[in-house]
Amino acid sequence: MKLGTKIQLYITVMSAIVVILINTFVYYSYKNFTLEAEMSQLEGRGINISQEIQNAIGSDANTRAVLQSHLLSDGFITLLNEAGEQELRITTSASYPEDYEGYNTGQYRDVVTYDDIHFVMVSLPVIWENGEVYNLQVYENIEFLYDTFNLLQWILIISTLIILIVIYFLNRIITNIILKPINRLIEKIKETENTSAYTMLEVNNNDTKELRDLSESFNEMMLDLKENDEQQQAFIMNASHELKTPITVIDSYSQMLKRFGKTREDILDESIFAISDEAKRMKYLTEQLLSFSKAAQAKENFRPEKLNLVDMISGIKNRLEPVYGRNIEVHHEADFMFVTADADSLDQLLKIFLDNAYKYSSEDININITKDKEFTRVDIIDRGIGIPEEDLGKIFNRFYRVDKARARKTGGSGLGLSIADELAKMNDIRVSVESTVDEGTTFTLKFEHGKEEQDENR
Repeated sequence: MKLGTKIQLYITVMSAIVVILINTFVYYSYKNFTLEAEMSQLEGRGINISQEIQNAIGSDANTRAVLQSHLLSDGFITLLNEAGEQELRITTSASYPEDYEGYNTGQYRDVVTYDDIHFVMVSLPVIWENGEVYNLQVYENIEFLYDTFNLLQWILIISTLIILIVIYFLNRIITNIILKPINRLIEKIKETENTSAYTMLEVNNNDTKELRDLSESFNEMMLDLKENDEQQQAFIMNASHELKTPITVIDSYSQMLKRFGKTREDILDESIFAISDEAKRMKYLTEQLLSFSKAAQAKENFRPEKLNLVDMISGIKNRLEPVYGRNIEVHHEADFMFVTADADSLDQLLKIFLDNAYKYSSEDININITKDKEFTRVDIIDRGIGIPEEDLGKIFNRFYRVDKARARKTGGSGLGLSIADELAKMNDIRVSVESTVDEGTTFTLKFEHGKEEQDENR
């Protein structure tokens, strides 16, 4: 169902309910008020009649004459004895039914219907001269009021239908006015879908705030998609280029082996070593690509928890020292320094920086763990070849390498620091780097304290 149809349907139905409830309230309020007023007036006349009858009992006055003098313009009066029998009845129309209410010594009033004729009635007690309690009942024909009620009912029904029809068409006009800019925006989005470019929508300042926000959100989404597409294309091109080089080398040496491998031992040895070296590079590059993919998927399995940074780094040191054949010195201010992070991704992040320090230096690696009021810091320090200042802002880009020849010699792929940057962002870790060529590099990881821990430090 279209949004405009839903709006029209909901508003029309709600309006119908409200109008019907209001008209129903008006009808019954008017009816009850009118009947109460009529019964109050009749009750006053009934009291006067009962007083006149009381006065006539001790005198020579005739009770019938008293009742006839107070007879209504349209109705009847009846007098009942204690046996419930009708002693006297005076009526303005012989066509009225002989019905009446039962004997009652209490005073009350009511609306009754006899032979489809509506009456208001009042019942009052009258004490006779012998002490017997009679029951005086006065009835007034109010059929004219019910004719008014029926007329009012039809007026309200017809007015309800007219109001609903007017509301429906007004609602349709207003809905079309409201939805016009939305439909225009939808058409622009459809036009964008039919183009290969990432087309931005023009934000109209005359539109409502919601429409402006929607247009701006769409433009932001287009920019994100464009950036993601460009990064994906660059990633594919760089990955293809990185794989193309070793494949080309392997293909060239395999062709040489076909031609001279059986006759020239020097070419055989050179080809074997070259093919082996390029195969290792392809294996490493493939592992890095898999690591990059795992880092992107790590968000699904991201489980931050409270970790003792000293224990984690000491464990990594013990695992990597035999592999590197080099000392990793860990310095820390306390044995327990806790941070909140995902254990698996943090382990991978630290190993990337340590692996980077191992590749580009030949001396021992130092790790300093310190703590201040806001952060817990981890400094990974090497005394290696360093990074030129102009390259520091680019080292976290995918496939970027400071010196391609040197990176090729050390087996670098340009993906490690890019993966580290993704993992750091995922764990809200701030990463910075300081480096001097031929002196060394320091990568700093800053873990922000939680609010409670910051309050304790203060």
